[in-house]
Amino acid sequence: MRRRWMPWVLLAVLLLFSQLAVWGTYFAYSGQRSSGGQVFFTVSSPTEGGQRPVNLSCNDLRAGRASALPPGTDPRVIEGLIQQCEQNAANQEEQLADMRDTFTLPGSLSTSLGMAQMFGLLLLAILAASTFGTEYGWGTVRTVLARGTGRTAYLASKLALLALAAAAGLLALMMVTALSSLAAGALAGAGLGSGGWGHAVASLGKTWSVLVAYLVVTSFVTVLTRSAAAGMATGLGYFFAEQIIVAILSALFDWFPRVAQYLLVRSITIWGSGFSLQGPGLTEDGPLEWRALLVLLGYTIAAGAAAFWLFRRRDLPGASGG
Repeated sequence: MRRRWMPWVLLAVLLLFSQLAVWGTYFAYSGQRSSGGQVFFTVSSPTEGGQRPVNLSCNDLRAGRASALPPGTDPRVIEGLIQQCEQNAANQEEQLADMRDTFTLPGSLSTSLGMAQMFGLLLLAILAASTFGTEYGWGTVRTVLARGTGRTAYLASKLALLALAAAAGLLALMMVTALSSLAAGALAGAGLGSGGWGHAVASLGKTWSVLVAYLVVTSFVTVLTRSAAAGMATGLGYFFAEQIIVAILSALFDWFPRVAQYLLVRSITIWGSGFSLQGPGLTEDGPLEWRALLVLLGYTIAAGAAAFWLFRRRDLPGASGG
C-alpha cells in the first residue's frame, strides 16, 4: 500500500476536506466579529419592481455609516435598527463563543472528525474495494495462496490492514486539525476553547468504528463479486441510495422510520452523530444511539463471517481484469 498512489491521494483528499470545518468557521467568525452582527431591512427597489432585503452591519450603523439604506431614510428607522443590534448583542457573543469553540482545540477535533466521517466512508469504500478487487483482477490472489498463506490469514490480514489504515488516517487528520486550529486561534487572538478533550477521544472512537463497519461490508461485496469496480460502485452507490429510499418511504409510510433505524447508513448516522450521553439510557437519544451501535456490530459480524465463508469455500479464478 505504501508504494501505491491511491491510499495517499485518498488521505490527502480527506485531510483537505476536513479543514473546511476549521477554516470555514474561522472566516465566518472573523466576518461576524468585524461586522458586529447584522440586521435586515427591506427597501423599495423600483428597478426590480418590488422590495429587496438589505443586510446591514451593526458596527456600521453604530458608526453612522448606513450607505446601504436609501438616501433620506427616517433617522428613527436607523435608531430602531441600532436598538435591534443592541438586543442581539448577547446572542451575538454566544454565537461567537460557539464558533470559536468549533475552530479551536479541542472542539475542532470533534468537528473535523464529524465532518470527515461520511466523506471518509466513501474514500475507505474505494480503498477497500481496490485492495481486495485488484488481487482478483490481477490474479495475484492465487499466487499468494499458492505460496502457503492460509485463506483465513490472508483475508484477516487484509481487513486488519484496512482497519489500521483507517485509524492512521484519522490520527493524521487530528494532527493536521490540531496544527490548523492553533494557527486559526492565533489569527483570531483566541486560545483553547471550552470543550472537553474526552469528547474528542469519543469522536475518534466512534468515527473509527463506523469506518470499520462500512469497510467490512464493502469488502464482503468485493469478495462476493470478485470485482473492484463492483465493490466501489456498491460502496458508493448504497450510501446515497439508502438515504434517498429512506426519505421517500418515510414520507409515504409512517411506520418506515422505525424500520430505517436498522439500516446500515442510518445506524452509522445515529451512532456517529455525537449524541451526548449523561449516563446509560438517561437521555432520550441514549437508547437509540446504543441500539445503532448494536446494529452496526451485527452488520460487521454478519458481513465479515459471510466474506470468510465465501473466500474459504469458493475456487479462485485467474486474472479477470475487473
